[in-house]
Amino acid sequence: MTGFDTRQLSGLEWHQQSTFGQTYQLKSGDSVIAELAFPKVLGTLAEARTASSAWSFKRRGAFTAVIGARRLGEEREIATYRPNWSSSKGLLKLENGEEFHLKPANFRASEWVLSTVDGQELLRYHNQGFLKHGARLEMTERAKQHPQLQLMVVLTWYILVMYRMDSSAAAAAVPAV
Repeated sequence: MTGFDTRQLSGLEWHQQSTFGQTYQLKSGDSVIAELAFPKVLGTLAEARTASSAWSFKRRGAFTAVIGARRLGEEREIATYRPNWSSSKGLLKLENGEEFHLKPANFRASEWVLSTVDGQELLRYHNQGFLKHGARLEMTERAKQHPQLQLMVVLTWYILVMYRMDSSAAAAAVPAV
């Protein structure tokens, strides 16, 4: 895995490794920058890794689901994500108290934006792919300077994967007319 060198973070894309698999890699060209993997097919627990860090993410709760992030092997949460009532956007909070909004950038939710609470964009995900989910990732210079950039990149991707899984499950539950 290649290090997270903020001077060279361009042309980033998340790729699902296989159509039915639940492993995703963030790549810059052929270099793998980060990985997100779900150890069980039917679970919300996932592990994310970069060259220098590793975390676990898990959604808990049913109607008021919260996503928690921890350093791998530790119990203390270092970040939480709370979606709004419709789950179409939410608030990401780091352990130092910093808060960020994650929301769709357009009506079809094909683009998502992580921004500061005062509206300054940090990360933008452009969803792509049909059978294999992926996204092109853009980040601002301000994002590249953030000390928790690696965590924010992998955690927001986890949230978007969970959103896609929930949307697919809801669409499958609607009976054909």
